[in-house]
Amino acid sequence: MSLHDLLINSWARLGTVAPDALPEARLQAHYAVQVLAAAGSSLLKPAEDDSHTACEWYDRVQSLVGGEIPGGLRAAVRLRDLRLLLLTKEGVELASTPLAGRTLDDGIAWLAGQLAAQSGVERPVLKRPGYEMPVHALGAGAAFSVDAAAAPELATWYSNADRALQFVAAREPEALQVRCWPHHFDMATLLNLDPFVPREKARSIGVGMSPGDQAIRQPYFYVTPWPAPKADHLPGLTGGGTWHRKGWTGAVLTGAKLVSADSAERQVETLTDFLDSALAACRELLA
Repeated sequence: MSLHDLLINSWARLGTVAPDALPEARLQAHYAVQVLAAAGSSLLKPAEDDSHTACEWYDRVQSLVGGEIPGGLRAAVRLRDLRLLLLTKEGVELASTPLAGRTLDDGIAWLAGQLAAQSGVERPVLKRPGYEMPVHALGAGAAFSVDAAAAPELATWYSNADRALQFVAAREPEALQVRCWPHHFDMATLLNLDPFVPREKARSIGVGMSPGDQAIRQPYFYVTPWPAPKADHLPGLTGGGTWHRKGWTGAVLTGAKLVSADSAERQVETLTDFLDSALAACRELLA
């Protein structure tokens, strides 16, 4: 079954809020997810690829959910309203609190208190990972706020991206688990083309969705070959894709291009055409 056929019945139409109107909602959510990253960084065994700080999308609770922490618990952030959740490992909600009006430190303190209350252990010390975050007032102690239109639209980007990437990962034998990475806040899988070669020397293809960044301020899907190819010898792309060449080399489908298809069906056609084209191009480049 094609990627298009797999995705066509589970895609929610994007574009209620324009992609270039989402940067503030994206930054609010990016900082909110640092609560989950703090739990993973502080309570889980460190992984070489930092996957102990990563999270995944749970459609059941419409949230990004961190890894299982001691006591069989998982922390989550519901993106549509920036609500912090504490769940059982099966995804059953035990407690929740809104982040709106609270600071990042408040959110981390709430989670630490709930972990102690729910598991009966000593209150843990939760510290954020040391990576650099985008500059925002939230990083200096400002309180979270929620845009009632933009936050649900951003949540739909993540929900759709998870469905698309899960289908890609299921059909590609080299694919690793789909995760959301709290440093850059992208959701992605990696096709490891050389599984028996040291990672720094292995060929790979990253497939993911970024909610936007300094280079591209709107959400976009990307497919990136590694090692990076020469930027002047790149195959053609279909589905509205273009090659990004500044700073990194990869095939990109911008949010504006995707939502210019004005129905869910046409958006699926655009995205799957792009992904199929970009994956084929990257395999050609790495052959």
